[in-house]
Amino acid sequence: MRRRDFLKMAAMAGGAAGLGAGLGPLEALAGSDRKRFSGVTLNVTTQTGPYIASAVQDAEKPFFDMTGAKINLITSPFGDLYTKVLASFVGGTSSYDVVLGASAWMGDFQPYVIDLTSMIMADKSLNWSDVIYQGNAKWAGKVLGMPLDGDNQLFYYRRDALENPAHKAKYKKATGKNLAPPQTWEEALQIAKFFTGWDWAGDGKTHYGILEAYRHGGQAYWYYLSNCVAYCTVPGEKGGLFFDYRTMKPLINDAGHLQGLKNYVEAIKYGPPGMINFDSGDVRSHFAAGDAVFAIDWDDTPIVGELTPGSKARGKIGSQLLPGTTKVWDFKKQAWVTMSKPNRPAWLAFGGWVGYLPKTTSHADAGYALLSFIASPAFSLKMVTGAATGMNPYRFSHFSNVQAWKNVGYPEPDLDAYLASMKASDLDPNAVHDLRIPGVAQFIDSAEVATAKAAAGQATPQQALDEAATAWDRVNTQKGKAKQLTAFKSSLGIS
Repeated sequence: MRRRDFLKMAAMAGGAAGLGAGLGPLEALAGSDRKRFSGVTLNVTTQTGPYIASAVQDAEKPFFDMTGAKINLITSPFGDLYTKVLASFVGGTSSYDVVLGASAWMGDFQPYVIDLTSMIMADKSLNWSDVIYQGNAKWAGKVLGMPLDGDNQLFYYRRDALENPAHKAKYKKATGKNLAPPQTWEEALQIAKFFTGWDWAGDGKTHYGILEAYRHGGQAYWYYLSNCVAYCTVPGEKGGLFFDYRTMKPLINDAGHLQGLKNYVEAIKYGPPGMINFDSGDVRSHFAAGDAVFAIDWDDTPIVGELTPGSKARGKIGSQLLPGTTKVWDFKKQAWVTMSKPNRPAWLAFGGWVGYLPKTTSHADAGYALLSFIASPAFSLKMVTGAATGMNPYRFSHFSNVQAWKNVGYPEPDLDAYLASMKASDLDPNAVHDLRIPGVAQFIDSAEVATAKAAAGQATPQQALDEAATAWDRVNTQKGKAKQLTAFKSSLGIS
């Protein structure tokens, strides 16, 4: 395909001038046209590695070999990435050609990024129908981001610890209950307490019960909400984790969230010293080091634990949905309702990383080619089966190609449970999706400030959540409650 024909096709497709309609990472870039972007350097920004940034680094050489385009990777700590990118958009000074960021940021980014719909629909090599996370890449019916990741927060446990006959007998004697993977939060905390402070691994060291992240700016917001989602979500009901979709009243200080925060604060007692300062990376490394029997995280903790050389958890990791509860707060009734079995909705925390093309880029065609390459079935499979890419399964083929996981060394029987729990979460009809409205970073920050106060004992859980609710209401007032309500209802699929 000649460049003039390429540009003509892009214009006919309704894309920005130079944006690659129909461009695929292998077919369209092969042969004599393989150096079509020679001399182009793409400024790509994302979070500081290894997670996500390492995937861009892995793409550099094969993408250059196929296209001639170079990549200049610009990273920022996760806590700064959103602010820096949005400031560059609003100020009209953005020099980024590609932004890899959260799908949840789309509400703020959408005026400044290119609509990719026609290009993706024409990109046969992308195999769009294979992508599970299509919805998280859309805003108002348009695809504004290329899905590059799938995100669930799940619950992981050391199978060897829970299956040990001596541990079972000791737990039965101490509690009168059978030791097994927890179905409820009450069970999870009781088991975590039981395993805290002694050498249950038999290696001469003190071990602990659970790993979570608490550090402000270290993705603590999602860990806190993992403790809340079962308490706040009546099956089939929408919106209970964030706002009342009838009034836009913040729900973060209601009874369900309060119980979740109490659990989150209690769990600190059952983690390693200093866990109050842990971020998500610390959760993964400490679980691989064998420090705790439980961990809450995205899909990264098991793959790090299974594939990191020297991991103490290899071949011993169980995976399941987050624990649940039979007592659920109904925000419409303003009352607790009792379930016949534990309520355990999937929690699609964060919603996955996506690739954006800023409208200010002068290399939109090359930028789309990069996104198409990273998201391609073959390269994405390599990324999701890697130990430190930060990209987790988001295509049906990522689950069906079991041999690819075995080829990188993921052991059985852990692999079956890992893939099954992720797939069950992705396809759960009652799955709770993350917040995706303007101001989301402000909501996250104020929630992390509040929960950090509670975790440190600087405020009671109720006081902390009342502060967060006031801050959330202030953000909606500043942005216009009517507009925020419309955006929130749209994100929930409510007309």
